Amino acid sequence: MKNIFKNKNVLVIGLKKSGQSSLELLSKLDAICYAYDDNKDVLKQFATQNKYNLITQLDEDIIKIMDYIVISPSVPINSEWVKLAKLYGIKVLGELELASLFAKGKMVSITGSNGKTTTCSLIYHILKSSDQHCVLCGNIGEPFTENLLPYKTTYCVETSSFQLESVDMFKPNIAGILNITPNHLDRHLTFEKYAEAKYNIFRNMTGTGTLVLNYDDKNLRKLADAKIKPKVVWISAEKEIDGYFVKDEKVYFKHKKKVNFIADILQRKLVGSHNLCNILFAVAVCKKLKVKNKDIEKAINTFVPLKHRLQFVKNVNGVDYVNDSKSTSPDSTIKAIDTYQKKPLILLLGGSNKNASFDKLAKKIKANRNIKLVVVSGDTSKKIIKSFSKIGYKNFYKANSFADGLEYATNQSASGDTILLSPACASFDYFKSFCERGDAFIDYVNNIK
Repeated sequence: MKNIFKNKNVLVIGLKKSGQSSLELLSKLDAICYAYDDNKDVLKQFATQNKYNLITQLDEDIIKIMDYIVISPSVPINSEWVKLAKLYGIKVLGELELASLFAKGKMVSITGSNGKTTTCSLIYHILKSSDQHCVLCGNIGEPFTENLLPYKTTYCVETSSFQLESVDMFKPNIAGILNITPNHLDRHLTFEKYAEAKYNIFRNMTGTGTLVLNYDDKNLRKLADAKIKPKVVWISAEKEIDGYFVKDEKVYFKHKKKVNFIADILQRKLVGSHNLCNILFAVAVCKKLKVKNKDIEKAINTFVPLKHRLQFVKNVNGVDYVNDSKSTSPDSTIKAIDTYQKKPLILLLGGSNKNASFDKLAKKIKANRNIKLVVVSGDTSKKIIKSFSKIGYKNFYKANSFADGLEYATNQSASGDTILLSPACASFDYFKSFCERGDAFIDYVNNIK
């Protein structure tokens, strides 16, 4: 694409990892770069760098002289500076869109409330295993702007609602929406606005593009009647459909009543019915990228589950400890519960608030007789307990801290039990990230005597 940023005033708002990589790219594009973050500690880190114009106090006069404004995912589109910029007719774009303007090759973009990281990582694993060059980036923790290559490749981009809400020109070749359940309502305010942000993934796609959708998701199934420009390919882990489906641990593709075998996934290490959907998405994407069936099968069965995602940590004194710290929404925790139906389960819940409802999760817990105890901790404790009270569920313990909850769960466990950390909440009450929370869980388990 033509360099539209050369000698232009460009302000980057939000200076964490994606903001920093945006500045690096814009600098290479000979833009006149300005940098701002409302976190004073972050600004101090930039004070020693002379290649950017550091803004310590943002105001209307500064906004007016900008040609473009690039926002990090942490900056909502309804922030005062974004609204002011649009009022002055200044183009606002996110880090995702900035990178996409200069990406050579094909873009695969995957979004959804749950399963994005696993699915993108599996797609990457399949492509690499079949000797196709691929770059894994985006919300997975590797900014798209930082991973641009000077030659054509396939970019597998994990995309979040925070990234998608600001897109205007973003146009992947292949897109996928895994599922849509209420999440991040502290940011988007309503489920409808959250869903609209997710649907931005295919807004600019044309008939040459492919959109993969989950038929098992009731919200996505409604798109069957919508006028969507890209070709839609459906997947289902629950029933035989026109599209990709699974039966007896085998993946098939059905088109016009003709059924073709794709892969035997009996040896897969990705456990749980929800991971069947993730596998089917990866298969649909990789078949579109012309990967052979034998390569798909081998890669699926050799893929190692990611850390903090239903990660078996250790068996101590006959008790299995499972780290699912990545489950930061009630829906993902419900899927985790479904994976562990055969053993007595002690569930660790709670964390920081994303304005999610726990009513559905509470009903699920009460209905599952194998759940012998729920240990609740963190900022959301009262809200979770309120959902329990609505349905008369009393088999829980309110811990004073994350560590107290772990110790109580261990003391209450018996040989044959599974202790599952699947919080249904973000981690920002006690931890900087779900990774730090999961690592704390692992450290605790490894030190049990």
